Amino acid sequence: MKISDLKPGQKVTINGASAEYLGIQKVRIPKIGKTEKRVFRCEGVDVYKNYNLSEGSKTLKSEKIKLQNKL
Repeated sequence: MKISDLKPGQKVTINGASAEYLGIQKVRIPKIGKTEKRVFRCEGVDVYKNYNLSEGSKTLKSEKIKLQNKL
């Protein structure tokens, strides 16, 4: 499965940290401006993990991302 196959709201684990995929959003980067990125929000802390749109073709396994099972 690729990063681009994820749907907003899906729960994943990134390097052992629980996170939620928020989809493609505009992100402000200092001294550059706004750009679109794939955004993950880590749960429990106010930390966001961003991936470039071109990285959507990478596999979840190569980026150490695991899907969480729904209970």
